[in-house]
This record gives sequence, C-alpha cells and structure tokens, in this order.
Amino acid sequence: MPGVEIDRSTLWKRARQDKHGNIPDPKVAEKAKLIDELQKQVSEGKVSVYGSNDVLTMALGPEHPGRLRGVGAGISPRQYFNLPKPQRVSFDDRLKESLRVLLQEETKKMEAKAREEALRMEARTKQLVEAEREHFLSQLSQLIPNFDPSMLKQRISQSPKNPMSDKASCSGGDVRSLHFEDDTAKNGKHQQDEEKEEEKRDEEKEEEKEKEDEEKHDDKVIEVGDYSNMEASSS
Repeated sequence: MPGVEIDRSTLWKRARQDKHGNIPDPKVAEKAKLIDELQKQVSEGKVSVYGSNDVLTMALGPEHPGRLRGVGAGISPRQYFNLPKPQRVSFDDRLKESLRVLLQEETKKMEAKAREEALRMEARTKQLVEAEREHFLSQLSQLIPNFDPSMLKQRISQSPKNPMSDKASCSGGDVRSLHFEDDTAKNGKHQQDEEKEEEKRDEEKEEEKEKEDEEKHDDKVIEVGDYSNMEASSS
C-alpha cells in the first residue's frame, strides 16, 4: 500500500523467501519465526522498540558497521535510524581523560594510606597513654601505703576510649582527678614526714628524761657522801 512504511524485519524475511513464500534454509527460517514472535509482542505492547534497537536487531543482533540488513546496499544505520554523527575525540581530550582517571586512582590510594597511618598513630598514642598510666599508678603505690590501683584505674577507664580524646580530657576533667590523687600522694608523704618528726621528738624527750634521772641520781649520791663525811667528822 502506498504511504505505508514496511518494517525492515519484514523486508529481511521476504528477501529470503522463495516464490511460494517459504524459507529453504532451516536456520534462516528459525530466525524468521523469532521475528514473527517479536512483532507480535510489539503489537501487544509487551516489547518496546526504540531507535536502532528494533525487531530485526533483537532477532539477529547488532548491525555491522557500514551496512544495514533488510534495506539494501548503500544505506548505513546512521542514515536509516537518523543517528547523530559520532564526534571525533582529539588526542588532548583522551589524554585529559586518562590523566583524570589516573589522578582519581592515586587520590584514592593516598586517602587509604592516610587512613591506615591515622589508625597506626591512634594505636601508638593509646599504648603511650596506657604506659603513662601504669607508671603513674606504680608511683602512687610506692608513695601511699595500702594504695589500691584498681580504684584509680576504674576512674580512668571511664574517660573516652579515643586516645586523642584522652589527651584532650587530660587538660580538663581527668587532670583534676589526677591532681587529686597526686595531692593525696603528697599528703601521704607529708604525713609520713610528720610521723618521723614526732618519733624524733619523742626520742629527744626520752633522752632528756634519762639525762635528768641520771643527774638526780648523781645528786643523791653526792648527798649521801656528804652525810657520811659529816658523821665521820663528828665521831
């Protein structure tokens, strides 16, 4: 019928039929049967076609460059489907794209390396903080009699787990706790010093008392001697 556009898949089938409408080649006949099934699904709305992805492309696969199946020689896919002319990519554009991809990959590698380094630094800082705590507790145990390190450890463990936060907290709330324990240690040492001074004063008092007793004893001996001499003289 004039004015009616015939689908190229139909033209492809007719070009392979004999005068009786049969397709001698079994493989081609199988493709023609698939085309009929796809045309039926398109008419029923089950399958959608758009651009170069029509029924013949679905049945036979993508077109080869420079020619188009079912419409004869001299017509390219771009002309038949009214496709835009492909733009040529210059060498500079390809180089820029390659550099962009390379830079993106290097950036990802550097970010991953920086994250690993940050994790190592965090672990190292945590180890140093723990070592400083143990050293501090050891000093307190030596200065304060019957000191229980578990009490202070429990208070310190309530501080943030992040080592960087531990450093920040040492300038705030935790440092007051440490100062309090340090003052306790100093008070304990001061108390020990006072006890030693008191013992020293007691010893000095004891020595003075013994000295006074010796002097009194000597005085009595002298008095007895004088009394004996007086009796001897009178007799």
